[in-house]
Amino acid sequence: MSKSLSVMIVDDEKPMLEWLSILLEEHGYEVSCYSTGEEAVTAGLYTMPDILVVDVKMPGISGFDVLTQLRKKFPGLIGIIMTAFSSVDSAVKAMRRGATDYLVKPFEVDQLLIAIEKALSERDLKRENLELRKKIRSKYSVEEIIGKSRPIVELLEKVRMVADKSSTVIITGESGTGKELIARAIHSTGCRSDKPFMAVSCGSFSRSLLESELFGHLKGSFTGAYKDKEGLLVAARGGTFFLDEIGELDRELQVKLLRALQERQVLPVGGTRHIPFDARIIAATNADLAEMVKTDDFRADLYYRLNVIPLHVPPLRERRSDIPFLLNKFLEDYSGETGDQRKTISPEARKILSDYSWPGNVRELENVVERLCVMTRDQEITADDIPDFIRYPGEEEQLSIGSGLVTERSSKTKPTLNEIEKAYTLYVLEHQARGQKRLAAKILGINESTLYRKLEKYAREKDDI
Repeated sequence: MSKSLSVMIVDDEKPMLEWLSILLEEHGYEVSCYSTGEEAVTAGLYTMPDILVVDVKMPGISGFDVLTQLRKKFPGLIGIIMTAFSSVDSAVKAMRRGATDYLVKPFEVDQLLIAIEKALSERDLKRENLELRKKIRSKYSVEEIIGKSRPIVELLEKVRMVADKSSTVIITGESGTGKELIARAIHSTGCRSDKPFMAVSCGSFSRSLLESELFGHLKGSFTGAYKDKEGLLVAARGGTFFLDEIGELDRELQVKLLRALQERQVLPVGGTRHIPFDARIIAATNADLAEMVKTDDFRADLYYRLNVIPLHVPPLRERRSDIPFLLNKFLEDYSGETGDQRKTISPEARKILSDYSWPGNVRELENVVERLCVMTRDQEITADDIPDFIRYPGEEEQLSIGSGLVTERSSKTKPTLNEIEKAYTLYVLEHQARGQKRLAAKILGINESTLYRKLEKYAREKDDI
């Protein structure tokens, strides 16, 4: 046992003090003994022990009061209560005062040692959890978001402004811009950072499964519901609930979500009793919800309920000055993952990467850097290592759509937004993902289910021609 661990023993029975002192010193603890609570409290003001072992009934202040006063100064103090008069009430009182264990006299030597070891293990576990939470908060803090361009600086200033508020936030931006990263930064920077961050993508589930994920279900409410399940809105418990791809939400679920947000309670699938929830709502979408409201694809009342604090994440092409910083960050990340020395990029290669339009935004840039770190054999990444679709973007502008081509140069009229999205989706699937739908979805920053729906839509459009 480490000598750095100190134990304060407080008991009005001197034989007990002597016995415990000898016992604990033999096991490597530094021991200090006091026969009154007043002496222990006074001593604790100058030298706080790691562990307090205190009797309940003593002349003057009780062991409960000693524990309470010392824990005010040092909340991490381990307190073990001793008593010759056991009762449920006194045990409950001891736990409420912050005691980690409760021993009834006379007790065996091993009981005290086990109580101390157990308390130390719990303390170490709490410390590890706190450190882990700090690392997680640090990873998703505002300071960890890369960028010094004016659009990103203005966005991060807004994130700091809204972080401690409970208002609903909706984050808009193209696929791959980092909308979830902004949502996590809001959570990690705000007063809810020590509570859960729960997230769900509305495009990843069928309507019935998504309803169960959001609101929970009762056992037997549908085939496969073998036990009760708590919904994610309730599970957030004072934290943040992130609804990604909110534009993909089914119309029927839009109604149920609206009611849940208005009443701050949910009705589990198969249930008859509403359950209150406490979570800050952050939604995100790459769709134009205002336009979807006009076309009756998204409920206006839900849109206005969500659109309290709108934040827009700029595309990478509007913050090109941030590309060098992002390159350095991703090089460091992926060189570390492969265990190799950090790779460098030649000036020519940097210029090519900086000049590219990056339609897939930050996610596409990250994927390309990862590929370069893995596939480039030399220490320096040169222009020759960069994929052709980035090196020669002029030749890659002609994006295949079935048997035809859509280019701004060859078309007499500018393509619509839907045509551009369709062209880029099919281009990524054919040229970058080589037909692999899972990889294409990752590059595009959407779920496989969303990609399949888009491809089915494109197939129907082709049949209608």
